[in-house]
Amino acid sequence: MRDYIIKNTIIVNEGKSFNGEVFIKNGRIEKIATQIDTPAGVIEINGEGKYLIPGAIDDQVHFREPGLTHKATIYTEAKAAIAGGVTSFMEMPNTDPPVFTQDLLEDKYKLGAQHSLANYSFFMGTSQENWEEVLKTNDKKNEVCGVKIFMGASTGNLLVDNPLVLEKIFEGSELLIATHCEEESIIKKNKAALESTKVILEISDHPVIRNEEACFESSFKAIQLAKKFNARLHILHISTAKELQLFSNMLPLAEKRITSEVCVHHLHFTANDYATKGNLIKCNPAIKAPENRAALWEGLLNDQLDVIANRPCATRLG
Repeated sequence: MRDYIIKNTIIVNEGKSFNGEVFIKNGRIEKIATQIDTPAGVIEINGEGKYLIPGAIDDQVHFREPGLTHKATIYTEAKAAIAGGVTSFMEMPNTDPPVFTQDLLEDKYKLGAQHSLANYSFFMGTSQENWEEVLKTNDKKNEVCGVKIFMGASTGNLLVDNPLVLEKIFEGSELLIATHCEEESIIKKNKAALESTKVILEISDHPVIRNEEACFESSFKAIQLAKKFNARLHILHISTAKELQLFSNMLPLAEKRITSEVCVHHLHFTANDYATKGNLIKCNPAIKAPENRAALWEGLLNDQLDVIANRPCATRLG
């Protein structure tokens, strides 16, 4: 592995910018200073007039390998990530087959080692039946980023809404638990109510089916479980103003046991955009009324929301 020094650049880090240089040795940052003498054999890169910023970490990506490689692969998507300044990613388990066993999780890590151009980690997947297999991931807690639970149906057969299974995972997992929170019973009730009055559902019905109540009730349930068992919980893609009351900004991020995330599409679109964007912005959780977008921005800026994710919108049916 070659060593590099980036010379004469504007370094942006920890809320400030300054002219400086960075020495990269064995693939890691060795030194940051205003001026660094170049050792023999080290390659110099002239960064004059350019900004050098830290690489981003994306906490939820869907790279579709194995099984769905006609859409994407770990290589193609890691390459795109690097091009966009994302140097580390955490990949979700809803591939084909889903990552429900330790062997399948190990296969993902082998693919990452062979093909990823970025730093990588992979979530362990959960189902209604595999909680014992999930808890075996405790032995890999230093290398696996977490356990993913779909508490609302979104893709494949990863829904976990059995209260006994949820309790076993929250009680036993030593890893971070990342949740997709939508209450399945409320979604089904809302959909049935609409289908009783309409022949064909429209795109504008999506946020009615997957409404604020469905998100809040599921997020509330996850937080209650986390508090009961002192689990480390991260709730993904918060999409409603109502959910924000569940999160605090009273502690520094490093001290929080319960954290939250917002996605770029929930920050930039509202239900009013379905009229022009249609299925291009149909995603789970649904993009909702404008007051939610405004509240999410406020929650992000006041540290109730801890992470911005770049998970792309995906067209979904049903």
